Order: sequence, then C-alpha cells, then structure tokens
Amino acid sequence: MSKAKQKGTTGENEILTLLQDAGFPDAHRTEASRESHDIWCGPFTVEVKFRKAWALFDWIPKLRKVAGDEPWVLFAIHGDRRTEKGRHVGRVAVLDADFAAELMQVWCATVSSRGRSDGNTNDTQHPASAVDGLGQQNPD
Repeated sequence: MSKAKQKGTTGENEILTLLQDAGFPDAHRTEASRESHDIWCGPFTVEVKFRKAWALFDWIPKLRKVAGDEPWVLFAIHGDRRTEKGRHVGRVAVLDADFAAELMQVWCATVSSRGRSDGNTNDTQHPASAVDGLGQQNPD
C-alpha cells in the first residue's frame, strides 16, 4: 500500500471511530472503489481527506454528485498534526450551507447548553436555550 493510500486509510478509520462514538454504531467504511463516499453512515454521504493542502473546490462537486439529494459531509484532517498549524487546524467538517443552517437550528433548539446566550457555557444541569432567537418556532 502506498504511503498516501495508507494515510487516507488512517484518516478514514479516525473519522469512522468518531462517528461510531457519536452514536452511529452501524457506520462502516465502504469499498475502495466508491468515489467520494468513504464511509457509509445512514443517509449521509461521508468523504474523508487527510492532507496538508485541501482542494475543497475540487472535492465538493464530486461529493455533491455522489450524494444526490441526500446530506453529505466532508471531513478534512490536516496532514501534519506535528506542526503548530496542523495542531490548530486538526479535523474539520464541511457541509452544504443549507444543511449546516438546519443543524445549527436543531442544535440551538434541542441539544447543547454550549450554545446558550446567557454565558452559562458547558452547563449540563440546565436545558439549552436558543441563541438570538434561533431555534424558536414562529408564532404563526
């Protein structure tokens, strides 16, 4: 196995573990021949890139084509986490903007107290409240 391919496999395994630990126990790696779909995770098309330089504008059109109307996520891992820049960048996820906005609304409405606008960060004793009106239903 080439060094680049081995690095990609390492990145895919890292993200697979992240997804499984986050509550997606059925997530699994797809066969190597699946372009722009490294991990099966329910309705999500998941692609993983583990590189020093990211070519998002090259990867996203391929990912959108493979995903069709389903949600997709591109996990990008900095290829050299030994450097200061690599440690600061670490791992990130790129999502379609409309889908990201939906996730933000759900998160503010239901999930995490870290989004509270009252300064009580990491407060696990009290339910989350919406930030600046996000996640609140319209009275109509």
